[in-house]
Amino acid sequence: MRRRQALAALIVSSALALSACGGDDGDTTASTDLGVEVSGAPGEKPTLTIPDEDPPSDLQVEVLDEGDGREVGETDVVVANYLGQTWAPRPPAEEAPMEPPAEGEAPPEGETPPPAETEAPAETEPPAEGDVGGTSTPEDEATDDATDDSGSGEDSGEAEPYVFDNSYDRGAAASFSLDQVIEGWKEGLAGQTVGSRVLMSIPPEQGYGAQEGHDLQNDTLVFVVEIVDSIDPAAHASGEPVTDVPEGLPAVTDGEEGAAPTLDFEGATPPETSDSTLVITGDGDEVGENLVVNMVQASYPDGADVITTWDEGQAPLTLAAEQLAGIPGLADALTGATVGSRVVSRISAADNAAADGTAGTPLVLVIDVIGSY
Repeated sequence: MRRRQALAALIVSSALALSACGGDDGDTTASTDLGVEVSGAPGEKPTLTIPDEDPPSDLQVEVLDEGDGREVGETDVVVANYLGQTWAPRPPAEEAPMEPPAEGEAPPEGETPPPAETEAPAETEPPAEGDVGGTSTPEDEATDDATDDSGSGEDSGEAEPYVFDNSYDRGAAASFSLDQVIEGWKEGLAGQTVGSRVLMSIPPEQGYGAQEGHDLQNDTLVFVVEIVDSIDPAAHASGEPVTDVPEGLPAVTDGEEGAAPTLDFEGATPPETSDSTLVITGDGDEVGENLVVNMVQASYPDGADVITTWDEGQAPLTLAAEQLAGIPGLADALTGATVGSRVVSRISAADNAAADGTAGTPLVLVIDVIGSY
């Protein structure tokens, strides 16, 4: 997975910033076929009342409100608000001290350094395969000694509903690839439509049952998911080419459907200083605080060492507003830009310094904005 790690060294995927959209006035309570009551209007943080009975043994999916947007593909990048709760309540656990996010490690020579002052995506990602929220959240840490569906273990009080993660308290939707989440999410959300609010009950074998020692290994998980957007992971830039671009940029040619663009370095000159240039003006909406991007990274002088999110097993990246500063000139190049835009960023040898501080290899990045929220 080195290719993904190299791109992640440039841009730490983040899911900050979309406030929950407004819903209908007043509170609503929906009784479902599962027997779970969902209180709260669409767009607001829901409250789940789960019956005191054994959970379903297989995946259960129920559409609470059906949207009329794009159908979610099996490998799409989905933007969603969500709340996750265990079927069985848990006794309150003693609070554990919160740990600060780990500082980013210096990338190897030849890879672009990470943006300054980025944080580990501890609380900002949906249930990923192998962990909830990418790394342990304060809620996870506070329940290391909590129990599974049996409710046994250290009991510091009467069992109560255990909400282990939600995006509503953060005021932020999350974006994620359906290829990089637990099986229950992938199966439950593929085929739904944008705008839908979906209730899912996920048995351990489609959640974290294979993750030995995971806090949720033996739990049936109940989610309410509101699908805000769905993005084709193979998308390219689409719009009008910019005619007045600087000389010396590598030529970029779109690949076949689903393939990465190719770069021609004939006549391209390594940059003395890093810069970013808008080369396609997108034909979509103006970009928001978070960008979903596909990227190609290659090195001068001949375009070697290609790394791309279009590769099999990879996925688009999410770039939060504060991370634009990690690529010189990118924020300016995208000011007022629209979805579908393409930026070519050149990273100088000095700005791609090796771990010992010496100049590294100059790079070029092709950044296609395929979504925004």
